[in-house]
Amino acid sequence: MERVRLGSRTYTDPDIISLVRATGSLIDPRSAVLTQARKLVSRLCQFDGVPHDAIQRLSMMASLLGLKTVPMDLEQQRQQKRDAVLVPTISGKRIIIFNPNRPRSRVAFSIAHEIIHTFFPNSISGARFRSICSSGSKEGNELERLCDLGASELLMPIDEFRYAAAGDFSLRTVERLSATFGSSFEATVFRLASAHTGIAVAGLVRYRLTVGEEREKNKGNQGLLFVHIDPRWGKEAEPKYRRQSLYLSDACNNEYMVRWNKSFDRESVVYQAGTFEGIHAANEALPNQVRRIGVLEAIRAPYQREDAHPEFPDVLFFWSIQ
Repeated sequence: MERVRLGSRTYTDPDIISLVRATGSLIDPRSAVLTQARKLVSRLCQFDGVPHDAIQRLSMMASLLGLKTVPMDLEQQRQQKRDAVLVPTISGKRIIIFNPNRPRSRVAFSIAHEIIHTFFPNSISGARFRSICSSGSKEGNELERLCDLGASELLMPIDEFRYAAAGDFSLRTVERLSATFGSSFEATVFRLASAHTGIAVAGLVRYRLTVGEEREKNKGNQGLLFVHIDPRWGKEAEPKYRRQSLYLSDACNNEYMVRWNKSFDRESVVYQAGTFEGIHAANEALPNQVRRIGVLEAIRAPYQREDAHPEFPDVLFFWSIQ
């Protein structure tokens, strides 16, 4: 497996490596994606009468790149699980098909995500690489995280988002900001962190075992005859709220990173949010290297994935230094 290192980051995804090669190995892929996204937003702003509707606006951006966006037919809706997908045509061009029956805010972000995929010269062949990787692995996620970063810039341009937030970066502003930009609640929470001018972290936590514990459980369990025992401690492994998605502001260094699979303390407000409705907040440290006290807000995620725990739902959090 080919690896490319730029700065503090190492990349293995063929799409990302193709972008690195195209930029002469001088520009970090993150900067390259953001630069292209901001240029595309700037091109759109040159037109009069740009629609406010997010999907129409993104469709115009796609057209500037020679892409068409079309709704899925009934057969495509049955086959495709995603809200939008980039597909090649017989003529060699590419189109973005989207499911018109899914929530518009999620569809808008997905269209933006697929637009960003076209920034990578190797986008079609890279899909084959990701199909053989675990969906939760670093290799399987590194490109998707970059595309999410670029999609946020298309849907919620950083200067416009900061202006709309008016200095109030908090979960209580998410519904208003979502309505302004046509973005989903989840994507807007993540944007609170990536657009923050200070130190801020946002993410999604899921009540689950670690990947290793889940693997051992699946190997050892036969129906309900066995209980998974953690070999390190000789006791039953228990699910906890663990880091799933994570987004940091530019002011954060690597020490603010919450490692994959890292669990939150049982006394954390994320457990309160998983049990009770509404926003829960407290002065807490994140489970990372710095352990600085900040304001941690948590709320039950409005959108629950199919594999979410039935009793402990997925939780979104936003943490910042005030």
